[in-house]
Amino acid sequence: MKLSQILNRQHIDFMFKKHWAVQGKRFPIDTGLEHLLKEKGIPVEDALEFVKVHERKPLSKERINIVGAYETPLPLDENNPDYKSRPCLTLTNTNVLLEGISQAQVLTKTVIAEDKLPNKIEELAEISIPKLVHEGVKKAILSANVFDCEQKKLPKVKDPARPAYNFPRILGISDRRRNEIITNKLLQLVEKSSDFELSQTRYVLNDVECKTVFDKEDDLIQFQDMSHILVTSNKPLTHELPERDIPFVKIPDLYPVKYSVTLPPQHFYDEKSIYPIQPSITNKHPHTTWLHFNRTEVSNIYETPVTDAQIHGRSLTHAFTVATAYAKQLHGEEVQDLPEPIYVNCIQTDGQKYHFGVFELNTLNVDGVEGTKNVWYCKNDVKLYDRSCYFNGMPVLENYNPKVFGYINAFYHC
Repeated sequence: MKLSQILNRQHIDFMFKKHWAVQGKRFPIDTGLEHLLKEKGIPVEDALEFVKVHERKPLSKERINIVGAYETPLPLDENNPDYKSRPCLTLTNTNVLLEGISQAQVLTKTVIAEDKLPNKIEELAEISIPKLVHEGVKKAILSANVFDCEQKKLPKVKDPARPAYNFPRILGISDRRRNEIITNKLLQLVEKSSDFELSQTRYVLNDVECKTVFDKEDDLIQFQDMSHILVTSNKPLTHELPERDIPFVKIPDLYPVKYSVTLPPQHFYDEKSIYPIQPSITNKHPHTTWLHFNRTEVSNIYETPVTDAQIHGRSLTHAFTVATAYAKQLHGEEVQDLPEPIYVNCIQTDGQKYHFGVFELNTLNVDGVEGTKNVWYCKNDVKLYDRSCYFNGMPVLENYNPKVFGYINAFYHC
Protein backbone atom coordinates (compact mmCIF):
# COMPACT_ATOMS: atom_id res chain seq x y z
CA MET A 1 0.00 0.00 0.00
CA LYS A 2 1.29 3.45 -0.89
CA LEU A 3 2.25 5.60 2.08
CA SER A 4 0.33 8.83 2.14
CA GLN A 5 -0.64 11.62 4.55
CA ILE A 6 -4.05 9.99 5.21
CA LEU A 7 -2.45 6.65 6.09
CA ASN A 8 -0.05 8.31 8.54
CA ARG A 9 -2.96 9.94 10.35
CA GLN A 10 -4.26 6.47 11.29
CA HIS A 11 -0.88 5.12 12.31
CA ILE A 12 -0.94 3.66 15.85
CA ASP A 13 2.28 5.38 16.82
CA PHE A 14 0.87 8.76 15.81
CA MET A 15 -2.33 8.07 17.76
CA PHE A 16 -0.36 7.03 20.85
CA LYS A 17 1.75 10.17 20.79
CA LYS A 18 -1.30 12.44 20.51
CA HIS A 19 -3.06 10.56 23.31
CA TRP A 20 0.03 10.88 25.54
CA ALA A 21 0.21 14.60 24.86
CA VAL A 22 -3.38 15.08 26.02
CA GLN A 23 -3.31 12.77 29.01
CA GLY A 24 0.12 13.96 30.16
CA LYS A 25 -1.18 17.52 30.84
CA ARG A 26 -4.33 16.85 32.82
CA PHE A 27 -5.49 19.52 35.27
CA PRO A 28 -7.96 19.13 38.10
CA ILE A 29 -11.43 20.43 37.30
CA ASP A 30 -13.06 22.78 39.75
CA THR A 31 -16.42 21.16 40.58
CA GLY A 32 -17.50 23.86 43.02
CA LEU A 33 -17.70 21.35 45.84
CA GLU A 34 -15.23 23.25 48.06
CA HIS A 35 -17.41 26.40 47.96
CA LEU A 36 -20.53 24.42 48.90
CA LEU A 37 -18.78 22.76 51.86
CA LYS A 38 -17.54 26.09 53.23
CA GLU A 39 -21.07 27.53 53.04
CA LYS A 40 -22.28 24.68 55.25
CA GLY A 41 -19.45 25.17 57.73
CA ILE A 42 -17.54 22.00 56.86
CA PRO A 43 -13.76 22.61 57.01
CA VAL A 44 -11.73 21.69 53.97
CA GLU A 45 -8.02 20.91 54.23
CA ASP A 46 -5.37 20.43 51.62
CA ALA A 47 -4.55 16.76 51.34
CA LEU A 48 -0.80 17.34 51.15
CA GLU A 49 -0.81 19.56 54.25
CA PHE A 50 -2.95 17.01 56.13
CA VAL A 51 -0.42 14.24 55.39
CA LYS A 52 2.53 16.38 56.47
CA VAL A 53 0.97 17.19 59.85
CA HIS A 54 0.16 13.57 60.67
CA GLU A 55 3.58 12.40 59.55
CA ARG A 56 5.10 14.49 62.32
CA LYS A 57 2.50 13.39 64.91
CA PRO A 58 1.18 9.85 64.32
CA LEU A 59 -2.39 9.18 65.36
CA SER A 60 -3.21 6.51 67.95
CA LYS A 61 -4.95 3.56 66.27
CA GLU A 62 -7.85 1.79 67.91
CA ARG A 63 -8.57 -1.88 67.23
CA ILE A 64 -11.82 -2.34 65.33
CA ASN A 65 -13.97 -5.32 66.18
CA ILE A 66 -15.02 -6.62 62.76
CA VAL A 67 -18.23 -8.63 62.77
CA GLY A 68 -17.72 -11.69 60.57
CA ALA A 69 -19.89 -14.57 59.37
CA TYR A 70 -19.14 -16.59 62.50
CA GLU A 71 -17.37 -16.17 65.81
CA THR A 72 -13.68 -16.91 66.03
CA PRO A 73 -13.29 -20.46 67.39
CA LEU A 74 -11.48 -20.95 70.65
CA PRO A 75 -7.96 -22.39 70.46
CA LEU A 76 -7.78 -26.16 70.92
CA ASP A 77 -5.71 -26.20 74.10
CA GLU A 78 -6.16 -27.10 77.75
CA ASN A 79 -8.15 -23.92 78.43
CA ASN A 80 -10.89 -24.93 75.98
CA PRO A 81 -14.10 -25.96 77.84
CA ASP A 82 -14.42 -29.08 75.60
CA TYR A 83 -10.94 -30.30 76.52
CA LYS A 84 -10.84 -33.73 78.20
CA SER A 85 -7.86 -34.81 80.24
CA ARG A 86 -8.27 -38.50 79.34
CA PRO A 87 -7.02 -39.06 75.77
CA CYS A 88 -9.10 -41.01 73.29
CA LEU A 89 -7.13 -43.14 70.81
CA THR A 90 -8.70 -42.59 67.39
CA LEU A 91 -8.83 -44.60 64.17
CA THR A 92 -10.38 -42.82 61.17
CA ASN A 93 -11.28 -44.00 57.67
CA THR A 94 -8.18 -42.33 56.17
CA ASN A 95 -5.50 -44.17 58.16
CA VAL A 96 -4.71 -47.83 58.76
CA LEU A 97 -3.30 -49.97 61.56
CA LEU A 98 0.43 -50.63 61.61
CA GLU A 99 0.12 -54.40 62.08
CA GLY A 100 -2.95 -54.66 59.87
CA ILE A 101 -5.31 -57.59 60.39
CA SER A 102 -3.40 -58.90 63.46
CA GLN A 103 -3.77 -55.59 65.30
CA ALA A 104 -7.43 -55.39 64.27
CA GLN A 105 -7.98 -58.83 65.80
CA VAL A 106 -6.53 -57.73 69.13
CA LEU A 107 -8.46 -54.44 69.17
CA THR A 108 -11.81 -56.08 68.40
CA LYS A 109 -11.18 -59.44 70.16
CA THR A 110 -11.97 -61.34 66.97
CA VAL A 111 -11.06 -64.74 65.55
CA ILE A 112 -10.91 -65.16 61.76
CA ALA A 113 -12.16 -67.82 59.38
CA GLU A 114 -10.00 -67.27 56.30
CA ASP A 115 -11.38 -67.96 52.82
CA LYS A 116 -14.67 -68.96 54.39
CA LEU A 117 -18.10 -67.37 54.00
CA PRO A 118 -21.47 -68.59 55.29
CA ASN A 119 -22.91 -71.51 53.34
CA LYS A 120 -25.96 -69.51 52.31
CA ILE A 121 -23.77 -66.91 50.57
CA GLU A 122 -21.72 -69.60 48.82
CA GLU A 123 -24.90 -71.25 47.55
CA LEU A 124 -26.38 -67.98 46.32
CA ALA A 125 -23.09 -67.10 44.58
CA GLU A 126 -23.34 -70.27 42.48
CA ILE A 127 -26.74 -69.32 41.03
CA SER A 128 -26.54 -68.69 37.28
CA ILE A 129 -26.85 -65.03 36.32
CA PRO A 130 -28.18 -64.01 32.87
CA LYS A 131 -25.60 -63.12 30.25
CA LEU A 132 -27.22 -59.72 29.76
CA VAL A 133 -26.46 -58.81 33.38
CA HIS A 134 -22.78 -59.70 32.94
CA GLU A 135 -22.70 -57.49 29.86
CA GLY A 136 -24.00 -54.67 32.04
CA VAL A 137 -21.20 -55.33 34.56
CA LYS A 138 -18.59 -55.09 31.77
CA LYS A 139 -20.09 -51.80 30.61
CA ALA A 140 -19.97 -50.52 34.20
CA ILE A 141 -16.26 -51.40 34.43
CA LEU A 142 -15.48 -49.60 31.18
CA SER A 143 -17.61 -46.64 32.19
CA ALA A 144 -15.67 -46.24 35.44
CA ASN A 145 -12.18 -46.75 34.00
CA VAL A 146 -12.36 -45.56 30.38
CA PHE A 147 -15.46 -43.65 29.34
CA ASP A 148 -15.89 -41.21 32.22
CA CYS A 149 -15.00 -37.64 31.24
CA GLU A 150 -13.34 -36.55 34.51
CA GLN A 151 -9.84 -35.20 34.01
CA LYS A 152 -7.88 -34.59 37.19
CA LYS A 153 -4.22 -34.65 38.03
CA LEU A 154 -3.29 -38.19 39.00
CA PRO A 155 -0.55 -38.94 41.58
CA LYS A 156 2.98 -38.19 40.49
CA VAL A 157 4.89 -41.02 38.85
CA LYS A 158 8.13 -41.81 40.69
CA ASP A 159 11.08 -43.93 39.60
CA PRO A 160 12.97 -45.46 42.58
CA ALA A 161 16.19 -45.45 40.54
CA ARG A 162 15.76 -41.72 39.80
CA PRO A 163 13.79 -40.23 42.70
CA ALA A 164 14.55 -36.62 41.71
CA TYR A 165 13.32 -36.96 38.13
CA ASN A 166 9.99 -35.26 37.42
CA PHE A 167 7.78 -37.15 35.00
CA PRO A 168 5.04 -35.29 33.10
CA ARG A 169 1.81 -35.10 35.07
CA ILE A 170 -0.93 -37.45 33.89
CA LEU A 171 -4.57 -36.41 33.72
CA GLY A 172 -7.28 -39.02 34.16
CA ILE A 173 -10.07 -40.44 36.31
CA SER A 174 -9.41 -40.29 40.06
CA ASP A 175 -9.71 -43.41 42.20
CA ARG A 176 -12.54 -41.87 44.22
CA ARG A 177 -14.56 -41.27 41.05
CA ARG A 178 -13.86 -44.78 39.71
CA ASN A 179 -15.01 -46.45 42.90
CA GLU A 180 -18.15 -44.35 43.16
CA ILE A 181 -19.18 -45.17 39.59
CA ILE A 182 -18.51 -48.89 39.65
CA THR A 183 -20.04 -49.62 43.07
CA ASN A 184 -23.22 -47.65 42.37
CA LYS A 185 -23.64 -49.25 38.94
CA LEU A 186 -23.07 -52.77 40.29
CA LEU A 187 -25.58 -52.23 43.07
CA GLN A 188 -28.05 -50.82 40.55
CA LEU A 189 -27.67 -53.97 38.41
CA VAL A 190 -28.30 -56.15 41.47
CA GLU A 191 -31.47 -54.23 42.32
CA LYS A 192 -32.73 -54.35 38.71
CA SER A 193 -32.32 -58.13 38.61
CA SER A 194 -33.98 -58.65 42.04
CA ASP A 195 -37.60 -59.09 42.97
CA PHE A 196 -39.59 -55.94 43.63
CA GLU A 197 -40.70 -57.24 47.04
CA LEU A 198 -37.08 -57.72 48.14
CA SER A 199 -35.96 -54.29 46.92
CA GLN A 200 -38.78 -52.69 48.90
CA THR A 201 -37.24 -54.05 52.11
CA ARG A 202 -33.86 -52.40 51.43
CA TYR A 203 -32.60 -48.84 51.84
CA VAL A 204 -29.41 -47.66 50.12
CA LEU A 205 -27.54 -44.78 51.80
CA ASN A 206 -24.44 -43.04 50.47
CA ASP A 207 -21.55 -41.64 52.51
CA VAL A 208 -22.93 -42.15 56.01
CA GLU A 209 -20.73 -41.85 59.09
CA CYS A 210 -20.57 -44.31 61.97
CA LYS A 211 -18.68 -43.93 65.23
CA THR A 212 -18.14 -46.26 68.15
CA VAL A 213 -16.40 -45.51 71.45
CA PHE A 214 -15.30 -48.34 73.73
CA ASP A 215 -12.85 -49.18 76.52
CA LYS A 216 -10.03 -51.67 76.15
CA GLU A 217 -7.86 -52.38 79.17
CA ASP A 218 -7.09 -48.87 80.48
CA ASP A 219 -7.50 -47.04 77.16
CA LEU A 220 -10.45 -45.24 75.62
CA ILE A 221 -10.68 -45.96 71.88
CA GLN A 222 -12.94 -44.62 69.15
CA PHE A 223 -13.38 -45.77 65.56
CA GLN A 224 -14.65 -43.08 63.17
CA ASP A 225 -15.60 -44.61 59.85
CA MET A 226 -17.67 -43.91 56.76
CA SER A 227 -19.81 -46.33 54.78
CA HIS A 228 -19.62 -45.21 51.18
CA ILE A 229 -22.72 -47.33 50.58
CA LEU A 230 -24.81 -48.72 53.43
CA VAL A 231 -27.59 -51.16 52.56
CA THR A 232 -30.15 -51.61 55.33
CA SER A 233 -33.12 -53.96 55.70
CA ASN A 234 -36.39 -54.18 57.57
CA LYS A 235 -35.20 -57.08 59.75
CA PRO A 236 -31.84 -58.03 61.29
CA LEU A 237 -29.41 -60.02 59.16
CA THR A 238 -28.97 -63.67 60.22
CA HIS A 239 -26.55 -66.43 59.19
CA GLU A 240 -26.33 -70.10 60.04
CA LEU A 241 -22.69 -70.84 60.73
CA PRO A 242 -21.37 -74.30 61.75
CA GLU A 243 -18.40 -73.09 63.79
CA ARG A 244 -17.28 -76.59 64.82
CA ASP A 245 -15.97 -77.45 61.36
CA ILE A 246 -14.16 -74.14 60.77
CA PRO A 247 -10.43 -73.67 61.61
CA PHE A 248 -10.18 -70.19 63.12
CA VAL A 249 -7.11 -67.95 63.24
CA LYS A 250 -6.67 -67.21 66.93
CA ILE A 251 -5.98 -63.76 68.36
CA PRO A 252 -2.21 -63.20 68.02
CA ASP A 253 0.28 -61.79 70.48
CA LEU A 254 1.62 -58.45 69.21
CA TYR A 255 4.50 -58.19 71.72
CA PRO A 256 6.60 -56.01 71.74
CA VAL A 257 4.11 -53.85 69.80
CA LYS A 258 1.14 -52.49 71.76
CA TYR A 259 -2.35 -52.74 70.29
CA SER A 260 -2.72 -48.94 70.36
CA VAL A 261 0.23 -48.20 68.06
CA THR A 262 -0.61 -45.74 65.22
CA LEU A 263 -3.76 -44.63 67.05
CA PRO A 264 -3.14 -40.91 67.69
CA PRO A 265 -4.65 -39.53 70.94
CA GLN A 266 -7.31 -36.82 70.88
CA HIS A 267 -8.53 -34.64 73.74
CA PHE A 268 -11.61 -33.28 71.97
CA TYR A 269 -14.19 -36.00 71.47
CA ASP A 270 -17.71 -37.16 72.32
CA GLU A 271 -18.09 -40.44 74.20
CA LYS A 272 -21.43 -41.24 72.54
CA SER A 273 -21.47 -43.71 69.66
CA ILE A 274 -23.27 -42.75 66.44
CA TYR A 275 -25.38 -44.98 64.20
CA PRO A 276 -26.63 -42.99 61.17
CA ILE A 277 -30.27 -44.20 61.18
CA GLN A 278 -32.81 -43.28 63.84
CA PRO A 279 -34.51 -46.08 65.80
CA SER A 280 -37.96 -45.06 64.51
CA ILE A 281 -37.08 -45.95 60.89
CA THR A 282 -38.44 -49.31 59.74
CA ASN A 283 -35.49 -50.30 57.52
CA LYS A 284 -32.84 -49.44 60.10
CA HIS A 285 -31.03 -52.78 60.46
CA PRO A 286 -27.54 -52.85 58.85
CA HIS A 287 -27.25 -55.41 56.09
CA THR A 288 -24.25 -54.73 53.83
CA THR A 289 -21.70 -51.94 54.07
CA TRP A 290 -19.46 -50.96 51.15
CA LEU A 291 -16.04 -49.49 51.83
CA HIS A 292 -13.87 -47.85 49.17
CA PHE A 293 -10.11 -48.09 49.30
CA ASN A 294 -8.87 -44.89 47.64
CA ARG A 295 -5.10 -45.11 47.61
CA THR A 296 -4.74 -41.33 47.28
CA GLU A 297 -6.71 -40.78 50.52
CA VAL A 298 -5.88 -43.76 52.76
CA SER A 299 -2.34 -43.94 54.11
CA ASN A 300 -0.10 -44.81 57.03
CA ILE A 301 0.74 -42.06 59.48
CA TYR A 302 4.40 -42.91 58.77
CA GLU A 303 3.91 -42.30 55.02
CA THR A 304 4.81 -45.87 54.07
CA PRO A 305 2.83 -47.75 51.38
CA VAL A 306 -0.33 -49.50 52.54
CA THR A 307 0.07 -53.30 52.63
CA ASP A 308 -2.49 -56.02 51.89
CA ALA A 309 -2.65 -56.98 55.58
CA GLN A 310 -3.54 -53.39 56.46
CA ILE A 311 -6.29 -53.35 53.82
CA HIS A 312 -7.73 -56.58 55.27
CA GLY A 313 -7.62 -55.10 58.77
CA ARG A 314 -9.47 -52.05 57.51
CA SER A 315 -12.41 -54.24 56.48
CA LEU A 316 -12.56 -55.82 59.94
CA THR A 317 -12.47 -52.54 61.88
CA HIS A 318 -15.07 -51.03 59.54
CA ALA A 319 -17.52 -53.89 60.04
CA PHE A 320 -16.87 -53.76 63.80
CA THR A 321 -17.66 -50.02 63.84
CA VAL A 322 -21.02 -50.43 62.07
CA ALA A 323 -22.03 -53.45 64.16
CA THR A 324 -21.11 -51.96 67.55
CA ALA A 325 -22.74 -48.60 66.77
CA TYR A 326 -25.95 -50.44 65.91
CA ALA A 327 -25.67 -52.64 69.02
CA LYS A 328 -25.27 -49.61 71.29
CA GLN A 329 -28.32 -47.98 69.74
CA LEU A 330 -30.31 -51.14 70.51
CA HIS A 331 -28.99 -52.04 73.97
CA GLY A 332 -27.38 -48.85 75.29
CA GLU A 333 -23.82 -47.57 75.64
CA GLU A 334 -22.88 -49.88 78.53
CA VAL A 335 -23.78 -53.19 76.83
CA GLN A 336 -21.16 -55.96 77.01
CA ASP A 337 -22.19 -59.49 75.95
CA LEU A 338 -25.10 -59.43 73.50
CA PRO A 339 -28.20 -61.61 73.98
CA GLU A 340 -28.14 -62.42 70.24
CA PRO A 341 -25.27 -61.96 67.76
CA ILE A 342 -25.40 -59.11 65.26
CA TYR A 343 -24.27 -59.83 61.69
CA VAL A 344 -23.00 -57.28 59.16
CA ASN A 345 -21.85 -57.98 55.60
CA CYS A 346 -18.88 -55.95 54.38
CA ILE A 347 -17.44 -55.39 50.91
CA GLN A 348 -14.24 -53.41 50.42
CA THR A 349 -12.92 -52.58 46.97
CA ASP A 350 -10.43 -50.43 45.12
CA GLY A 351 -12.42 -50.92 41.90
CA GLN A 352 -10.45 -53.99 40.83
CA LYS A 353 -9.89 -56.17 43.92
CA TYR A 354 -12.80 -57.11 46.16
CA HIS A 355 -12.66 -58.21 49.80
CA PHE A 356 -15.80 -59.90 51.10
CA GLY A 357 -16.52 -60.43 54.79
CA VAL A 358 -19.23 -61.24 57.31
CA PHE A 359 -18.79 -59.97 60.86
CA GLU A 360 -20.46 -61.65 63.82
CA LEU A 361 -20.61 -59.37 66.86
CA ASN A 362 -21.04 -61.32 70.08
CA THR A 363 -19.53 -59.02 72.68
CA LEU A 364 -18.32 -55.47 73.22
CA ASN A 365 -16.07 -56.54 76.09
CA VAL A 366 -12.78 -56.58 74.18
CA ASP A 367 -10.44 -56.91 77.19
CA GLY A 368 -7.97 -59.78 76.98
CA VAL A 369 -8.30 -62.86 74.79
CA GLU A 370 -10.44 -65.11 76.99
CA GLY A 371 -14.22 -65.45 77.10
CA THR A 372 -16.72 -64.60 74.37
CA LYS A 373 -15.12 -63.54 71.08
CA ASN A 374 -16.31 -61.96 67.85
CA VAL A 375 -15.96 -63.79 64.54
CA TRP A 376 -14.88 -62.55 61.09
CA TYR A 377 -15.57 -64.67 57.99
CA CYS A 378 -13.73 -63.37 54.94
CA LYS A 379 -12.69 -64.03 51.37
CA ASN A 380 -10.05 -61.54 50.23
CA ASP A 381 -8.29 -60.41 47.05
CA VAL A 382 -10.88 -61.52 44.49
CA LYS A 383 -10.15 -59.76 41.18
CA LEU A 384 -13.01 -58.46 39.06
CA TYR A 385 -10.75 -57.98 36.00
CA ASP A 386 -7.06 -57.76 35.06
CA ARG A 387 -6.96 -54.66 32.89
CA SER A 388 -9.41 -52.01 31.70
CA CYS A 389 -7.98 -49.19 29.60
CA TYR A 390 -7.45 -47.89 26.08
CA PHE A 391 -5.14 -50.03 23.92
CA ASN A 392 -4.32 -48.85 20.41
CA GLY A 393 -7.21 -46.42 20.63
CA MET A 394 -9.73 -49.13 21.58
CA PRO A 395 -11.36 -49.72 25.00
CA VAL A 396 -10.12 -53.05 26.38
CA LEU A 397 -11.36 -55.24 29.26
CA GLU A 398 -9.26 -58.31 30.00
CA ASN A 399 -10.08 -61.40 32.06
CA TYR A 400 -13.45 -60.45 33.49
CA ASN A 401 -14.29 -62.61 36.54
CA PRO A 402 -18.06 -63.29 36.82
CA LYS A 403 -17.70 -64.79 40.32
CA VAL A 404 -17.28 -61.34 41.87
CA PHE A 405 -20.71 -60.19 40.77
CA GLY A 406 -22.06 -63.53 41.96
CA TYR A 407 -20.83 -62.76 45.49
CA ILE A 408 -22.18 -59.20 45.35
CA ASN A 409 -25.56 -60.54 44.29
CA ALA A 410 -25.43 -63.16 47.07
CA PHE A 411 -24.63 -60.55 49.72
CA TYR A 412 -27.68 -58.53 48.64
CA HIS A 413 -30.05 -61.53 48.65
CA CYS A 414 -28.89 -63.32 51.80
